[in-house]
Amino acid sequence: MVLPPDVREKILLIEEVINFPTSLLSHKNYHWENLPLVPYSNLTGAVSSLVEKGKKVVIITGFYVPAGDPPATETDGPPGALTLAEGLRYLGMEVSLLSDEYTHSALKAGLKALNLSEKEIPVICFPLEHSDQGHISRMKNEENESSISIRFAQDFFDSLVGRSLTHLIYIERVGPNHTLPSFMTQEREGRCPLEQFEMILPPRIRNRCFSSRLEDITRFTAKTHFLLEIAEKQGLPIESIGIGDRGNEIGAGRVPWEIFAQHSTTHREAVFCCRVKTDYLISCGISNWGGYALLAGVALVMGRLDILKKVTPEQERSVLEYLVHHGPAIDGMTCKQDHSVDGVEFNDYMRVIERIKEIALE
Repeated sequence: MVLPPDVREKILLIEEVINFPTSLLSHKNYHWENLPLVPYSNLTGAVSSLVEKGKKVVIITGFYVPAGDPPATETDGPPGALTLAEGLRYLGMEVSLLSDEYTHSALKAGLKALNLSEKEIPVICFPLEHSDQGHISRMKNEENESSISIRFAQDFFDSLVGRSLTHLIYIERVGPNHTLPSFMTQEREGRCPLEQFEMILPPRIRNRCFSSRLEDITRFTAKTHFLLEIAEKQGLPIESIGIGDRGNEIGAGRVPWEIFAQHSTTHREAVFCCRVKTDYLISCGISNWGGYALLAGVALVMGRLDILKKVTPEQERSVLEYLVHHGPAIDGMTCKQDHSVDGVEFNDYMRVIERIKEIALE
């Protein structure tokens, strides 16, 4: 799809803003861990895909935080997913939300804050493998330990919600890290650094879901990546978008593993980076911003900027309020139940969203 030059320029500027937010250059909690992903980010491609082919969309989110009290989902992910869902529905697409039991209630609370019903935007719960947290099937992402997940994914595409799907959008959704096959088959320039890979990522910690603190959260994470794998095996005409800010999110498999090893800021990225790739990756400093950027880009191309006027600090605070108190949701960095996202206070966080709107509306 060929975009008008002025629209393309605005989308590229929005992508720069969500990756290099100048208002947060000196913020004490801002992490900049998205930088290895930036060269692989393609907001323009993701926007074009949705505008050209987007009719029926499922948005997947939810990142479990074990360090909280109580353990909960992050405040990064659900707000962006909810606003994107509301916006795409307003633009004429059929939209559903999907997560697992640790984020399901947060999404339902967010819909209530937006005065939307589950009839308008269904909320689907992807099952965990077993009710026992310590069960072996909850601890692994191998196919032979994932019969419930695979069956759910197969049945999903035959269901009313999943039939004729055009897009799967993952936003701040943790996925399994690399295996030897995923590492070996990545597109890369130059030699494959096998010895380095085997030294940093021994077999016992491969194909696992890790937080940025290297907490293994595999058993708390439903295997939603199987939706992508089953769709590919069945040859379904579904395009996928992954939105992430550190590299342990679904979509980051587009980035060669060694990029994380060479350019990581904490030396943990080469361990936790996700092996699962999507057709388009959107990199951003906070994943919620990627959801707003994608909506702004689609609204720009479709000439429907009126939807962005609904995105206000008052509405965003209201959504976060519901998520925090009824989700529950917590800040993934501070592990506190407040209105911050990834350690960034609400007003600073909103400045980037307001800048996205300004660029689109100029």
